[in-house]
Parts: sequence; C-alpha cells; structure tokens
Amino acid sequence: MTASQIENQIIQSSKGLPVDILQEVLDFIQFLKLKKAGTLTSVQSGLTELDTSEITHLEEEFIDYKIAYPHE
Repeated sequence: MTASQIENQIIQSSKGLPVDILQEVLDFIQFLKLKKAGTLTSVQSGLTELDTSEITHLEEEFIDYKIAYPHE
C-alpha cells in the first residue's frame, strides 16, 4: 500500500468521528512526528508540548486511578 493510499484510508476512516476523538488522532500523529524527529526525548519534554486542554484531558485520565487499579 502506498503512502497516498494509507493517507486516504486514514481520512476516510476518520470521517464521522466525534471532535474529541479526532483531536486524539491528531495528538497521536503529532506525537509520532516528534518521536521520529528525535525531539521527544523524555516524558517531560513531551508534556511541555501539551496545551491547556490536553493537560486537562491527561489529568482526567488519572482521576481515581488508585481506586481503579489498587496496588496489591
């Protein structure tokens, strides 16, 4: 499959997705670009790239983490 075919498939697959999911897809693509460029060298450097809404989303992911995943 060519790069162009894959790009088209990604576009077609993303149609109709809610905005929040599309934002996650975009965030992941940007992460992969940073990773490939070698500019993402640590978690801290990746976190500095986040905007306020992304930080809020990330913090919400860990609400009640210890309750959901108790340490045995």
